[in-house]
Amino acid sequence: MSSSPPEGFTARPLEPVDAPAAAALLLTYDEAHLGEVIDRLSEQDVLDWWGFYDLERESMALHGPTALAAFGLMNVRADDVLELDGYVHPERCGLGLGSFLLEWAEESAHGASRRLRVATVPADPASAPLVEGRGYRPVRHFYRMVADLPEPPPTAEWPPGFEVSMLQEGEERLLYEAIEEAFAEEWGRPPRSFEDWQQTVFAQEAFDPSLCFLVRRKDEVAAAEMCSRRFGMGFVNSIGVRKPWRRRGLGRALLLHGFSKLYERGERRIGLGVDAENPTGATRLYESAGMRVAWQATVYEEPS
Repeated sequence: MSSSPPEGFTARPLEPVDAPAAAALLLTYDEAHLGEVIDRLSEQDVLDWWGFYDLERESMALHGPTALAAFGLMNVRADDVLELDGYVHPERCGLGLGSFLLEWAEESAHGASRRLRVATVPADPASAPLVEGRGYRPVRHFYRMVADLPEPPPTAEWPPGFEVSMLQEGEERLLYEAIEEAFAEEWGRPPRSFEDWQQTVFAQEAFDPSLCFLVRRKDEVAAAEMCSRRFGMGFVNSIGVRKPWRRRGLGRALLLHGFSKLYERGERRIGLGVDAENPTGATRLYESAGMRVAWQATVYEEPS
């Protein structure tokens, strides 16, 4: 890139060897900005997360004399949009590391004839002023929601004619098709091929078929859910109901089913991520099941 990193720091793409340092940086970041640690990412969690990226082209790490000081990842959100997800160690704020990551992302996006979006955490006092000072405007909000389960969750109540089953070998494409269709109208979520899922989702260490569920009416898959044990909690990676089967209670039943299976595995905190403006009313559904907003991310977009 055209600019150099701040004095005393070196810049290069992330490498798998950086995963332990990145996990430690994120833990410190949450402690400093959120007041509590929600996501306890392990080294494997970080590696699974990075598995969705071409690290050589889509990542940047900034190292100080002794440790990883900041890193960023760029995600393709649409044919004309890239999104930057960046983190600066709280003890390294004010040194120009965030500005360097932003300039790196802008150069990459513009070189590919794309606009840039930047995900920020409002609790991080440096992030919003940085992007707003360059003319970016907020366009979307996302939540991390959690539920703490001191006792078993309520039993799922299924509408008549629907049955839930654990994902079986050979049913991966059914899971893929149900989730992709359910999320087809989600903001900023590009469609993904089955081959992409095979290389990323199904190849992840955290992928557990015994925590994935299909809801059927006769031979048709109406809804699907993928859960896992990651980030130091039980996690609902994706849950979706196909449009013809919505407003029947399937989403709530499937959510509580996932809660129960994770509770049986010993998980007492369940988390998920959701678009605050989800068109299906997912946030209200999650709140009705006892979940709360633990933190919020705001997505900014550069001026056109």
